[in-house]
Amino acid sequence: MPRNDRRLISVVWLHIAFAATGFGTTLLGCLLPTLHSAWSLTDAQAGFLFACQFTGAAIGALLVRADLFRSIQEGYFVMVAGAVALGILHGHAAAVVFFFFGMGLGWAMTAINMVGGTVFERPGAALSLLNASWIVGAALSPEVAARWVRYAPPMHIYFVVAVVFAAIALILRRYRASLMGNVIRRLRVSQGATPWLLIAGFSLLGFLYVGVEVSVSGWMMTFVHRLPISGGLWAALITSCFWLALLCGRLLAPAVLLRASESHLLLAAMIIACGSVISILLNHSPVAILISAVSAGLALGPIFPLCASRVLALAHESPQTKWLFSVAGMGGSVLPWLTGKLSTHTGSLRDGLLVPVAALGIMIVCSLLIVRRAHPNVISTQQIAPSAPLR
Repeated sequence: MPRNDRRLISVVWLHIAFAATGFGTTLLGCLLPTLHSAWSLTDAQAGFLFACQFTGAAIGALLVRADLFRSIQEGYFVMVAGAVALGILHGHAAAVVFFFFGMGLGWAMTAINMVGGTVFERPGAALSLLNASWIVGAALSPEVAARWVRYAPPMHIYFVVAVVFAAIALILRRYRASLMGNVIRRLRVSQGATPWLLIAGFSLLGFLYVGVEVSVSGWMMTFVHRLPISGGLWAALITSCFWLALLCGRLLAPAVLLRASESHLLLAAMIIACGSVISILLNHSPVAILISAVSAGLALGPIFPLCASRVLALAHESPQTKWLFSVAGMGGSVLPWLTGKLSTHTGSLRDGLLVPVAALGIMIVCSLLIVRRAHPNVISTQQIAPSAPLR
């Protein structure tokens, strides 16, 4: 096989591998309505499962080593072992396994992100396309899960996940040389003092953003499923449309940035997202919630890529930016857990989902403060690649 063709095939499989992690990351939230009744879970206990998976993902991001391809393989190995165990275990015993499954997800996702930033000649385009592939996998998860639970026990789907992930890992192993043979390493040159306060500010935004995204998407199917005039099909449809809108929001962001600055787009996106999530909570009609979910997805789409790109610029593209993915992953652990705790305390998931609304409000205030401190020469308005978020 010609070398260029083999490399193209290897890139395709890298995208498939990243899409698979998107599917695996969002699967828990899609199974949650069925697990509530099957395991007699309270919302607090369900939120704890989110906390376990995303805490593991945050730790997994820190396990990435210089050999990025090996890190991908190791992450997939942990995911396969975790998926097999999840297919066997039930109830509270599964919480520990969700931690290890999430660790494999974070390990592999962060390594794939870093491959996109070092292997390809145009890392911006490479990371953008990888990010799109991740969301495609996430968008498939609700429909697949909704159909699966009609015919089989919910957790048995993880047996299929284990087989698919193992096959992907084995296929990727065949293409290691063609994918990693000519690694392009861009020189990291520090120019002046690193503005750590600004980096911390954008990292906080990343933490809150991923928490909001996981809270809204993870609890969406359960929230819609509990509506008296709704059903399982509406729940899956609305959740899938949210992910597709998120994808569209990220793909449209570069065009919007031709006419607006990054700061203005970031602030506007946060305000629209906050209003959209509030609209989801105030409405009782599935159609109105669908429209609000699409609006929320479109608005949330550009936020993390803009935060990640600014951290990369401020840190002079240091490999240590993997800490951003770890901090962001902890947001996916804490906020969904708080959502479940508040829901159990008040007896209403609608009240619990005020947690991501409050987080978006904090993000708006933080964004205004950051813009005041940021020097125009420090934060470039160039379109740096949107790194795929660690959810």
